[in-house]
Amino acid sequence: MLPRFRDDGLWKCRMWLLLLAIQATLAFGHEGHQPLPTKGVQVDLKKGHITLSKAARDVLDVRTVAAEQRDSIERLRAYATIVAPWTKYAVVTSRLPGRVVALHVRPGDVVEAGQLLAEVDSLDLHTLRLNYQQAQNDIDLSEKILAGIEPAAKTGAVPGQKLIEAQQAHRQNLNTLQVLLAKATVLNVEEPTLAADDESHPLRLPIRSTVSGVVVHADLAVGKFIEPTEHLMDIVDLSTVWIKIGVLEQDWHRVAVGQAVQLTVSGLPGHLFETKVDKLGSLLDAQTHQSIAWAELSNSDKSSVLRPGMNGQAELSWQGKKPILSVPSQAVLSDGAERYVLVEEAATKDGSEYQKVAVVVGRQAAGYTEIAAGKLLPDDRVVTRGGHELSSLFFLGVLRIGTETARTIGLKVEPVLERVVDRILSFDGALDVSPQLRTTASSQLGGKLVSVRVDRGQLVKAGEVLAEIASLELQDIQLELLRSHLDGELWNGTLARMRGVGDSVPRRLVLETEGRVRTIETKSANLRQKLLTLGLTARQIEDVLKTKHVVDALPIRAPIDGVVVDFDRKLGQVVRADESLFEIHDISQVRVQAFVGERDSAHVQVGQTARLRLVAYPNLEIEGAVTRIGPVVGADSRTQAAWIEFQQPPTLALQHNMSVRVTLTTDRPASSLAVPLNAVVRDGLRSFVFVQRAEGTFERRRVELGRIDDRFVEIKSGLTRDESIATSGVPHIQTAYAAVR
Repeated sequence: MLPRFRDDGLWKCRMWLLLLAIQATLAFGHEGHQPLPTKGVQVDLKKGHITLSKAARDVLDVRTVAAEQRDSIERLRAYATIVAPWTKYAVVTSRLPGRVVALHVRPGDVVEAGQLLAEVDSLDLHTLRLNYQQAQNDIDLSEKILAGIEPAAKTGAVPGQKLIEAQQAHRQNLNTLQVLLAKATVLNVEEPTLAADDESHPLRLPIRSTVSGVVVHADLAVGKFIEPTEHLMDIVDLSTVWIKIGVLEQDWHRVAVGQAVQLTVSGLPGHLFETKVDKLGSLLDAQTHQSIAWAELSNSDKSSVLRPGMNGQAELSWQGKKPILSVPSQAVLSDGAERYVLVEEAATKDGSEYQKVAVVVGRQAAGYTEIAAGKLLPDDRVVTRGGHELSSLFFLGVLRIGTETARTIGLKVEPVLERVVDRILSFDGALDVSPQLRTTASSQLGGKLVSVRVDRGQLVKAGEVLAEIASLELQDIQLELLRSHLDGELWNGTLARMRGVGDSVPRRLVLETEGRVRTIETKSANLRQKLLTLGLTARQIEDVLKTKHVVDALPIRAPIDGVVVDFDRKLGQVVRADESLFEIHDISQVRVQAFVGERDSAHVQVGQTARLRLVAYPNLEIEGAVTRIGPVVGADSRTQAAWIEFQQPPTLALQHNMSVRVTLTTDRPASSLAVPLNAVVRDGLRSFVFVQRAEGTFERRRVELGRIDDRFVEIKSGLTRDESIATSGVPHIQTAYAAVR
């Protein structure tokens, strides 16, 4: 160790000689940098000051730039996929089986909603025309018969019963025609077409587009026989597309609605698309551990149109509240723990002077580092070239951390105390929405998806309409109810007339008519209840009976209050009865499912306290308690389920399947000397802590460990009570220790 000299000038001279010796060694030890000059360099280690002659400055090629205020921007990169909005991608299908007789579009054509795409010749339509024409003939005949009987019935020449029967037959024929016309309306066939002959007006089933867009696929040819379930065409409206951004679970806490998004796609090199996050997903994929952030883009530039299925990369960015002082990243120097810059204080033709200024650094982006604190000022010129060579002159050989550096690394120093180190069990777990609060919405009848009324992540109420399914079976039920209703009106009228004519109608016939009326009423009530069960409202059913027009689509309603977390169908797509369409979660009540290993299951009891840590929110620790334990051990996983309820549910947006680390306390022994878990570093098989000496420097001290829980570790030897140790920022101190050692 060098002796302390009273004369400051003599001390500087001795130090200068020592530095020359160091520089001679370092001149050959900095691979990739200029060798330090052996002349023209003066260093004041105590003040952190360097003076360079012009020659020394030229040898090192020292360059500086001014510190400046820049916008504070944080960035996150993630993979992205282009998808079509739910209401802008349609699959074209036919309502009836048949043979294609005309095809009016080709792939690549632009079509409008309602435009005719193809025509189908169907036997079902010919049957409908035949029934319509037969009903018209029956009406003409019954009308003539009734016209002949009515005058005779008034004079008494014909019994009243004959008149009633003729009236009834005519009304039945009219009812049959009403039902056939209602069916034709559903199939978009007009009455004049049914009335005309096949030669003058060929009967064709029109297939029309449900959306405006571009035909991107057409599996059709004239003469091909098709079925109602067959996928015929795809039509996509490319005016707007959605950006589906997969965000890793550990980054989820950094994502928010409104963040800027810059998108690049593989299929359009050189193009950059800008938008904002507009919605956040509500379901974590258990396999990929990703959730979805959504953005929307308009395809206004036709030369670089975005198409569904394209893959790319999204960069999410968000700006701080105000600009922050920043310097080029190469200007920030380090001796292991301390961060500093070299500020040019003077520059002349004969030389330059530089001052070491400690700084607190923030985020790094685009080649710049933010300066969160320190004595650096805007427009101060910092060294950006030659700084690494000059930084070697400040090697001190002791581990001392300044105030600014302590803030940079988040240093926290605490006294060693006695603490309770729990005996614990740790398990992996996942957030779980209970089955009664996690359900799906589906259609009770098969059919074609014709509308979607909800958006991604939308909150819905129980009973709210999510989508609509066009179903021929639904139409048949309504037509049957309409026929039953018309028959009921007919037979009620007949019964009233029978009672009005007195004894001229046999009593037996009146009783039979009363029985038929009751049968029709029972059938109508059953059909009405069936439609109510399927989702139609009482008002809709009354409108069907009043207007003689059936409801075209069956509503799919939300079974519970919750949020729409998943939907992957397209408009026009044929779905089966009870096929899951929407997944809905009520995330107001979530719990944690822990996966307890078989050998630890005996130590888990109802009522045990638990500490819960979510991967998606790493700084959050939540208290909970075991409320239920599964009755069996899984044959494959060899784990048993334990459910843990939050003592106080967090206000964060939680998602089903989010990963949780569960710590259960099995015993609380007496307190002992212990330190926070983060205070201990390992070097091989040995453990160390950093003890702060009275003069502010740190020493690395070996310790012997005892019990360990998820927060503290017992110290058996190596420390005494009330010694000060570093409890956060320790990895940075370890790096600094390696540098000075």
